[in-house]
Amino acid sequence: MMSTRPDATESTDTRPPSPAASPGRIGLIDASMTVAEAFVLLAESICREALDRAHKLDRGADPEDLHKLRVAMRRLRTLWWAYDPLLDKHDAKLQRREFKSLADAAGRTRDWDVLHELIAPAAPSSKHSFAWLIEAIEAHRTEALSFSLRAIGNAGVERILQQAVAAARAQLEAHGAGQPITGFAEERVQVAEKALKKRVKRAIAAKESDYGALHEVRIAGKKLRYLLQFFAPVLDGGHQAVIEHLTVVQDELGTLNDQVTSEALLREYAFQLGEAKRIKEAIAYLQKQTADHMHRVHEILCKEG
Repeated sequence: MMSTRPDATESTDTRPPSPAASPGRIGLIDASMTVAEAFVLLAESICREALDRAHKLDRGADPEDLHKLRVAMRRLRTLWWAYDPLLDKHDAKLQRREFKSLADAAGRTRDWDVLHELIAPAAPSSKHSFAWLIEAIEAHRTEALSFSLRAIGNAGVERILQQAVAAARAQLEAHGAGQPITGFAEERVQVAEKALKKRVKRAIAAKESDYGALHEVRIAGKKLRYLLQFFAPVLDGGHQAVIEHLTVVQDELGTLNDQVTSEALLREYAFQLGEAKRIKEAIAYLQKQTADHMHRVHEILCKEG
């Protein structure tokens, strides 16, 4: 069974975060902090990264900025999940939903990029030559990018994040979250570990073709990996090896998710992308890639189990 616990190596700066601080690094908490103090450091650190990417998108359209913004929103969703026992349940649920909405807006363009990457390797000389489809994908990708930029620009990301952190901070203070972070972090990691083990066991017992079970493993694994990165400085033992292992497994599951998402995108836009017969050929091509990779992922999980 995959063991759990990694080491965070993303920052050595423990000063209170400021908007002008360097983005892209999660602030390191330490055992002297309270639960509330650790939350503020982590939340503001991730928000810096999100705002930096959002501001860059105001000046250009770098796919990497969209991707990093999407990742930051996913990290914030996990952080709010971690603190769920201490936050207002209704408010926390709405906040996670808002983070997801922003992540989805940023992610639509990447979905088209991934479809392009999966279709493009088909050699021009093979029967799976999809040059005609690549052009259509690029056109839809341009439209998706325009939508992503508008949606993010109009959302008021800075306002959303400021209000979210302020509200959560007030709730934690009202809740009396002055206990040391160490025990709380261990408890939440244990909950995430248990959830991952349960989903891995379910996926192993399921058929190889059960993508739903594998997707649940991916979600649970990503949540645990983020938690370990957040809380590693105050957890017992060394955790870097586990983070690296989880990353490898997540990469395989991520590839599978890309293949399934790409097929769904082809089906959704089939009428607009081209001739039905050719779209079916492209879908069949992706289905073959998906089936092969699903078998590989299932084998990896069985070895871990």
